Amino acid sequence: MFLPPQIVEVSVDQSWRYETPYPPLGFRPFAEGELGNGDSFGLYWPIGLETREPIVVETWHDSWQIQPTYSSLSSFLAALEKAEGEYPEPPSIEQDARSPRALFEDAKRKVQAQAVADAVSLLERALEVLPEYTDALCLLWAQYVRQGRIDEALAVAVKAIIAPPSFGGRATKPLRWLQGRSNAPTLEHDPIWQGRAELELSYGGVKENGDYAVYRAAIQTYLNASRYVEACTLMQTYAELMHAETVAFQERQGFVKADFVATQIAASRKLPHGPRA
Repeated sequence: MFLPPQIVEVSVDQSWRYETPYPPLGFRPFAEGELGNGDSFGLYWPIGLETREPIVVETWHDSWQIQPTYSSLSSFLAALEKAEGEYPEPPSIEQDARSPRALFEDAKRKVQAQAVADAVSLLERALEVLPEYTDALCLLWAQYVRQGRIDEALAVAVKAIIAPPSFGGRATKPLRWLQGRSNAPTLEHDPIWQGRAELELSYGGVKENGDYAVYRAAIQTYLNASRYVEACTLMQTYAELMHAETVAFQERQGFVKADFVATQIAASRKLPHGPRA
C-alpha cells in the first residue's frame, strides 16, 4: 500500500495487527490527535485503491464507526497544526475539497435545499475518494431515484448494501426498493440482486439470521467471478456484523474472528494492488 511522504511526521503504530473486524482492514492508527478515550486517527486505504494516498479517518469506538474526515495526511497535519494541541475540527470543503465527510455533509444540506443535482455531484466526488462510504452511497441512491436514473440507482443500491457498517447506517431503504423491483438487466448476475428477497438487514436479538448465508454465498460468487473489490467489501461487512453478534451466535455460524480476518487478508491479495495488510 502506498505510503505518503508525510508518513515520517506521524507515529504510526508499528505493532498494529489485524485480529478483529473493527477497525477495518486497511486501517493503521497513529498517535497524533488522540483524545485518550480509545478513539484515534489513522490512515485508511479504500478497497481497491491501495496505490493511492490513504485518507485519514477517525475512529468512534462507542458506535464502531469510522469517520472519513481528511482526504490526505497533509490535510490532517495542517488541521492539527492549526488546532495547536486541541482536537482538530473536521474540515469544510473550502479547507479540504476532497474530504469525504465534508462532501457528504454539504450534500445533505443541498438535499434539504432541494438542490438535487448539486448534491449528486458532491456525493459522486466523495465516492471517488472512498467508494465504500455507506452513508454517501445511501444518499446518492435516493437522489438517483429522484432524478429517474434507475440503472445508476440499481448499481448504487447494491454497493450500499454490501458496504461496511463502520462507514454508515444500514441500507434498508435501498434494499426495500430493490425488493420491489422485478427486473434489473444490469444486475442479472449479481448475487445480492439474486438474493435480495432473503435479506432483512436486521441484526442481533435472534437465534438465526438468514442474511449471513446470503452474504457467504455472495462472497463466493464474487470471488469466483474475480470481482475482488466486491468480495473484499462484503467480507468486511460480514465480519463487522458478525463481530457484533453474541459469542453463542458466532459459534453457531462457525465464525472465528482471527480466522476470518486471515481469510480477508488472503482474499485481499487478489486485489490488483493488494494485499490490504
